[in-house]
Amino acid sequence: MGLSFADQTGRRGSALRACIVAAGLGLALAALVAVAKTTRESLRQGERFALRFTEIDCQPLPPLPRDELLAEVQYLSGLPDRLSLLDEDLAQRLADAFARHPCVMRVERVEIVRPRQVRVWLEYRKPVLAVPLDGGLRAVDRDGVLLPITTATDGLPVFRGRAQPPAGPAGTRWGDPAV
Repeated sequence: MGLSFADQTGRRGSALRACIVAAGLGLALAALVAVAKTTRESLRQGERFALRFTEIDCQPLPPLPRDELLAEVQYLSGLPDRLSLLDEDLAQRLADAFARHPCVMRVERVEIVRPRQVRVWLEYRKPVLAVPLDGGLRAVDRDGVLLPITTATDGLPVFRGRAQPPAGPAGTRWGDPAV
């Protein structure tokens, strides 16, 4: 037995209402996601959740002035003056940035502490040998890694012999097996 015209019209009306409700819920959900994204972006840019790069705490204290280390790390990494503490990748980005510095042997960890503090735990390279170069002395660590030109060589044993010039910049191995 077939459905009457009124029954068919009622079913179509119910289906239409269900589609309208589903579309309305979908639009509301899309609007909520857009508002959440906009709010998160505005918070990310806000002062309350920002930290100046120069406010990063290095532990233990570096072998060079802290401000100098931070300026060099920032320069080498290209990171901005202000960091968003809401950046989900901030700890990894900072670890990568500090690992590039020639004085840093290893980044042990990066802590983002509330309310607005970042602490980076580092292991620094230690000069163990002074190598004559261009009328001066350059320090290397126990692995033969060339340290920055500003690294003090006072009191270090001096390499006796003729070393080849360094193969690369500070932070890379000297390149001469004798060194």
